[in-house]
Amino acid sequence: MNKLNTTILAGALAAALLPGTADAQQSRELGSARAFEVIMASTTTDLAPTRQYEDGIRRLRKTDEEFTNEQASIKFSPDGKYAAVVSMWTGPLNEGTAREQLPVNRMQCALTIMETFQEADGSVALRRATASPYSMFITDNNGNEYRNCNKPQVFMVNGGKQFAVAFNYQPQGTNDTRRYLKVFNWPTATNEVSVVPVLKNANGQTQKQIQVFAKNNDDASMHQSGSGEGGVPYYDEGGTTRYSVWAGANGNGRDDGWLAAIEVSCVGGDIATECTARRLFDLSLAQREERSRGRCTIGGADKSFAVCTWTEGNTQPQREGTWMAAVDLSTGGQNGPDAQSRLLWKDRINYRQTLEVNGEDREYYAMRAQHGRVLAKQPDGSLAPTDEIIWVDGYNRGGNNNDKKGGRTDALNFAVMKVTREGYTYTMPMTTIDMTKSPMLLGFDATHISMEEAVYGKGDTLIPGFSQLMGSQTGGLQQDADIRTIGYDPVAKTIVNLGQHTAGASYDRHLYSNYLGNNPGNQGRNFSGSDLVKNPFFGVNGNQVAYFQAFALTGKAPMHESSAIKPSLYVSILPVAFSADAPDPQGGYNDNVPGDDMPDDPAPEEPPPLEPVGDGFASGGCSTGAGNGGALLGLGFALALTLGRRRRKAE
Repeated sequence: MNKLNTTILAGALAAALLPGTADAQQSRELGSARAFEVIMASTTTDLAPTRQYEDGIRRLRKTDEEFTNEQASIKFSPDGKYAAVVSMWTGPLNEGTAREQLPVNRMQCALTIMETFQEADGSVALRRATASPYSMFITDNNGNEYRNCNKPQVFMVNGGKQFAVAFNYQPQGTNDTRRYLKVFNWPTATNEVSVVPVLKNANGQTQKQIQVFAKNNDDASMHQSGSGEGGVPYYDEGGTTRYSVWAGANGNGRDDGWLAAIEVSCVGGDIATECTARRLFDLSLAQREERSRGRCTIGGADKSFAVCTWTEGNTQPQREGTWMAAVDLSTGGQNGPDAQSRLLWKDRINYRQTLEVNGEDREYYAMRAQHGRVLAKQPDGSLAPTDEIIWVDGYNRGGNNNDKKGGRTDALNFAVMKVTREGYTYTMPMTTIDMTKSPMLLGFDATHISMEEAVYGKGDTLIPGFSQLMGSQTGGLQQDADIRTIGYDPVAKTIVNLGQHTAGASYDRHLYSNYLGNNPGNQGRNFSGSDLVKNPFFGVNGNQVAYFQAFALTGKAPMHESSAIKPSLYVSILPVAFSADAPDPQGGYNDNVPGDDMPDDPAPEEPPPLEPVGDGFASGGCSTGAGNGGALLGLGFALALTLGRRRRKAE
């Protein structure tokens, strides 16, 4: 079998992570991900339209404005105790209970509070919060074309005492989608999660939801999947929180990609009684918007500016390359719409490239720009974004014709850049992986990938990096999502492949959202959410996981074989950093590279069944490799695979 498909980030750590016998520990192998149910799709209500084909199989039918369960987002409270999980939802919540509820007007956003807890063997798991065990619809909108609550995103406000949910909504009688926001109090011992009772706009008017971004005759807003909108605020003091977010606004108006600065101010301490939300300013960065999927972040000691990255072009796929810009966030700058004086600098990073494929030169366009901050461990054990970013984009070839997939990515570009108010410099030069020739990213197709920053390793000897979550293009039944873990060695200044891992649950990135949304078969793609979490149970009862990544996924449940049953909602957690005294992990990824990527291995075993764990489930079994366990910076990671620097031909 291909070892790339069975690699484990820290398989040999399993024996140290959990007390008890080795066999019991391996069944909770925290070197790989565990997945937990949040909401299961209904098998009797809200079934998707299907039709029977000549082979007798009923398959999903393209249906305009049917909608599905999709576009999940997740953020944990600062103490790691609770997680707010939000997604678009078309079926019943709390089915079979006294709190069963259907969405009004076909589709709304649903919120579920999950909590971390420690099982008897010391492992960390997720379940519905004891203080807030029921899911709830948080919108009741009546939108044009049922666009009631799209692309929800959770982010922290007021130092994490509250959380906000931003979402897109196109009111009836309008021709553009707008961004709105609500603020919620976390549950307490005596109260369930609840919306802050008084929400006000910039004019002091009380409303049920506050509009924070809109552009005339344009649909707003879109951003990068995964960590996306709402990373780290650039200001968070005295109950006031300010974020800089990417707001792609595609349509028939300006048709631009924007940075928008949003402020949320709350009063009332841990239980806010009133919050005010407003847009401070915005400025156009991408004048040719189609599907820019941008992201804006801040980091380092200087939080007076944001760095944004995106893909530009008015065609599908886009043809104007991948870009980066810096924007002034200081309080003394221009406010209001079109605050263009805040632009510090802007540059196109990659454009066209000629690659040799199958012996012939072919032209590719740079697309799908992503970035994440290099994280550094602080004296108190927390992680903070630095003034360096990890850059990722791909070279794409192909069209968006005949309902076919919009091209393919045959090469990926990686770089690490130091960013300032004056410009950027390369810490690690731009590096290209030609996926038609290199085994490093075998099976990785770069379509609608979700990115999340991370650190990997043990103790204080951690390396920064990021994960890339890849779902299924064709529905995800019986197919778990893949998580690629990629590190950055700051000493050698190289990218390091840390392997491919199953998420333990499926993620349908395309099929149901494409077939059941607006313009079925032509538009519609799913998104996932992610967060990096400091383990609240680190060091308790033998637990040696310091940090884990969490992914919110919507995909088909293994038992839901019928095409009529829509995707379910899961959270997958993947440990990434461990205690200093944990033993080194061993092999798992092509121990003999460079060499044949397809060694003569025995036939793969059938995957283990899903076993119940509390209110969720976990993927059982152990699939650690038996390799030599070569060291990376003394961490014991198998195989530090260095990428070759790219060779360019004239553009």
